[in-house]
Amino acid sequence: MSDAPASTLHVVCFEEAGECTLERIAREARAGDRALVLGPERFAARLRELGLDPSVEVRAVGRIGGAFRRMPALTLGARSVAYGPRARAAVDDRLPLAGTPANLPPSPAWQEGRRERMRRELGIAPQEFAVLIAGEPSEWVDISFAIRALSMARAAGAPLRAVASPRTSRIAELGAFFESTAGARPIVVDARVDRPWECLPAIDGVVCDQDGLASNPTACAGWRGRGASLLERDALAPERMSPLPALWALACGKPALVHESIDLGGHASHPLVTRFASDVAQLAREMHARASSTHARASSTHARASSASAASR
Repeated sequence: MSDAPASTLHVVCFEEAGECTLERIAREARAGDRALVLGPERFAARLRELGLDPSVEVRAVGRIGGAFRRMPALTLGARSVAYGPRARAAVDDRLPLAGTPANLPPSPAWQEGRRERMRRELGIAPQEFAVLIAGEPSEWVDISFAIRALSMARAAGAPLRAVASPRTSRIAELGAFFESTAGARPIVVDARVDRPWECLPAIDGVVCDQDGLASNPTACAGWRGRGASLLERDALAPERMSPLPALWALACGKPALVHESIDLGGHASHPLVTRFASDVAQLAREMHARASSTHARASSTHARASSASAASR
């Protein structure tokens, strides 16, 4: 009897997954595993670019007649896991969904001065508390709730700056609202938001809200609504958003304000996690507290450095 671990079939659908999920698969898949990618070849190729073991077989499957055909035979002889309900439905409804990882992602190594360089590149001022509005996929994020909370906190004096993915729904409209209502500077829009390990050095906090279908189904259907019939669109229901952007924030030592619908597993009790629900004023207070605390520490550090410099002259 072989002691070799059973291989695993990883099933992922491009309509409900993004860079964080692909990075997780690339990091966790082992030699002998297989990956079934429901979506374009380009989406499947990202697994290799993100470091997938070369021995892991990757198969991309496109749509046939507007839908992915069911392929239960692919699960034979292997453990299987689906990274979302659409991926599961395409293979077998009994397929287990991938749970929240027990361990945080590996904290990326940062070169000295990287934070300052990135903030200059993004146009974030030293005194601003940069809040990344994250979600996966980004198209599913309805940032209106977060922007309302940011506006309230900024109006109360918190030096907040919003950061979001260009794929976020209604970003131009809500950015204009943020600027006019709270006198805020423009939202920082950058594609690296979808790869939080690349931009978190420049960020001070992360907000992860619920699936936008719950609040704005027309704008936030994302890939779920493309090519679907009117009946299928009517049947769309909100899903749990991925916890991965929040876990990346924790891995990088950043505070994460996370909607209560997002399953953080054992990380829910992490000291950097703050939960929120439907009370926008509560979220605004939490943002204000985080931003004010950080700003006060930065001002104190700057004052001490200035005093020491003056004393040495």
